[in-house]
Amino acid sequence: MSTNTLSVRKIVSRLFELIRFDKKEIGNIYVLAILGGIIQLSLPLGVQSIISFVQAGEISTSLVILILLVVVGVLVAGYIIIIQKKIIEKIQQKIFIRYAYEFTEQLPKLDLKSIQSYYLPELINRFFETTSLQKSISKIFLDIPTATLQIFFGLILLSFYHPFFIFLSLVLILLVIAIISLTFKKAIETSLDESDYKYKLAAWIQELARVLKSFKYSRNTNYHLKKSDELTTGYLQSRTMHFNVLLIQYWSLIIFKVLITFTMLSVGAYLLVNQQLTVGQFIASEIIIITTLSSIEKLIATLENVYDAFTSIEKLLKITERPKEKQGEILFTSNAQSHVLYKINNMNFSFQENTNILNNINLEIQANEKVCIMGNDGAGKSVFLKILSGIYTATKGTVFVNNIPIQNYSLDSIRDKIGLLTNKQDVFEGTVLDNITLGNDISFDTIYATASQIGLVNFLQELPDGLDTKVQPFGNQLSTSAVEKIILLRLLVHEYEIMLMDEPWIRSESNIRTTVIQYLLQQKNQTIIVVSNDETYASKADKIIYLNKNGEVDFTGKWDDFKKRYK
Repeated sequence: MSTNTLSVRKIVSRLFELIRFDKKEIGNIYVLAILGGIIQLSLPLGVQSIISFVQAGEISTSLVILILLVVVGVLVAGYIIIIQKKIIEKIQQKIFIRYAYEFTEQLPKLDLKSIQSYYLPELINRFFETTSLQKSISKIFLDIPTATLQIFFGLILLSFYHPFFIFLSLVLILLVIAIISLTFKKAIETSLDESDYKYKLAAWIQELARVLKSFKYSRNTNYHLKKSDELTTGYLQSRTMHFNVLLIQYWSLIIFKVLITFTMLSVGAYLLVNQQLTVGQFIASEIIIITTLSSIEKLIATLENVYDAFTSIEKLLKITERPKEKQGEILFTSNAQSHVLYKINNMNFSFQENTNILNNINLEIQANEKVCIMGNDGAGKSVFLKILSGIYTATKGTVFVNNIPIQNYSLDSIRDKIGLLTNKQDVFEGTVLDNITLGNDISFDTIYATASQIGLVNFLQELPDGLDTKVQPFGNQLSTSAVEKIILLRLLVHEYEIMLMDEPWIRSESNIRTTVIQYLLQQKNQTIIVVSNDETYASKADKIIYLNKNGEVDFTGKWDDFKKRYK
């Protein structure tokens, strides 16, 4: 079975999963579609009867009633469409809300290793596929059932006029099935390719915006244009291939309509001349066939919406079906009986097979120790912190926390006890208070008390509105140093049992750096592990862990021994 087949099946499964709570509403749409189809196709019968009365020269109450019934039928058919649109609108709103909550809930649970090669904003932008899905759903659940039923009822009605129309009906059905069957798979494939290039191009434009200054301040270069041209060319090629499939469908439909129209008029005229049809029946049959052909045209045209819906779901699946962090069920608790907090046995880590970032790590970290992880750039120090925090899982070996493998703990309990500060964390739109507390119940007094101990009270007081200062998206109005200070406060005020910190003072003033180091070293009931080559902290830490360029532990011990060996 091909990957494409599996993908399509998965997409269809996801589509039905989305609407599983709306079965009643979907059922109502189909009931209304049946009723609307019956009314729409009964109208030609009314017209036929009116013509018969007129031909007979009869102006009677029955004629007036017939005219009124036809008018009422048109009104009711229109009202049915309005009711269907209201139902579809509710379904559209539910789809948007479900994906909004699903994205919001699932994003923090994503396995960061699985998205290492992706540009995250590009992945997040896939949320906007919900709007495309909403529009497509409207067409799929409104136009397709309506058109299908109108075709079905129209062909049944035609068969009552003459046996020839039974044969014509079978030909119509087979031709429609053939058009859809021959083009559907190719249309889906080309639609997915088109969408892939669209997102690649969007990701590149976002990346260009992110590094705008690099291009603006550098020597004249056309690299950004060449890159855009490459992706645009790929998009246009895939879009053209998709459009060619659509053209095949539409050309097939046009030829199909021409042949059917010619056949109907020719055969209808012959039957009329040979008195096998009345004038009323002839006109009614032509109205029915025109209505049926219009429904077939609507059905073929709606296939584009099916392709769009499938493509949208496939893009959304890239987020909703992406691997989540694995976790256990054990609650993380302090273990007073054990002095060993972390025990790491034969641990390797890699993003790609056969390319280890960390190799054969074996070490222990005691509870409440102050640890300094040192090493050159690229030694895997930051990755090591993320493994200790449970964000990354070791490729090989085991990381024990309180004698239990870290992956056996529930993530919520880990995040409640272990705080992580990395140099890639950022602030978000909101207030400074929001960015520090993350919505947790932490008082102003606690924040200012912590800020006072690490020399950041003046920083908070100098903000335009203090803790109520508004933070723009990406912290655009704040300096890099200010962002670092906010993130440092975010970590410290939560009073984690274990704090993992990656260069927490790299851009801070020397006096603040000294104060922060003193504060960390004074914490008696916290295990603090800092990635830093800062000698002030390293010289006073309980343990030095040195990683060499191969991602191996080259040294563990005290500063004096480290200095003798490496200085």
